[in-house]
Amino acid sequence: MEADKRVGSESSEDEDKAQADFFTAARMMVSVLEEFESQELHVGASVGGALTQLISHLIQVSPDTPTAFGLLSSCMSKAAYQHEVPTLSPDLPDDGRTH
Repeated sequence: MEADKRVGSESSEDEDKAQADFFTAARMMVSVLEEFESQELHVGASVGGALTQLISHLIQVSPDTPTAFGLLSSCMSKAAYQHEVPTLSPDLPDDGRTH
């Protein structure tokens, strides 16, 4: 029985770390996008280049292509929802923008 509790708490700790890592990465990406703007990079080209690299990396580190595209699909869904209902973590800019 103790092992079950330990596994459950480890899972909870893993979930907490994953959530913290998610928002850390989101904040970092906001900084990158702001840097694109400050350097007056072409919006389409700079975001396209960044997305291409992120997607390439996602495919490379995923166990298989369907897993990679499942995560990509989930991210696109979350981004679309965020665009419609701007409720970000308090750790991110609170002006309703994700970029």
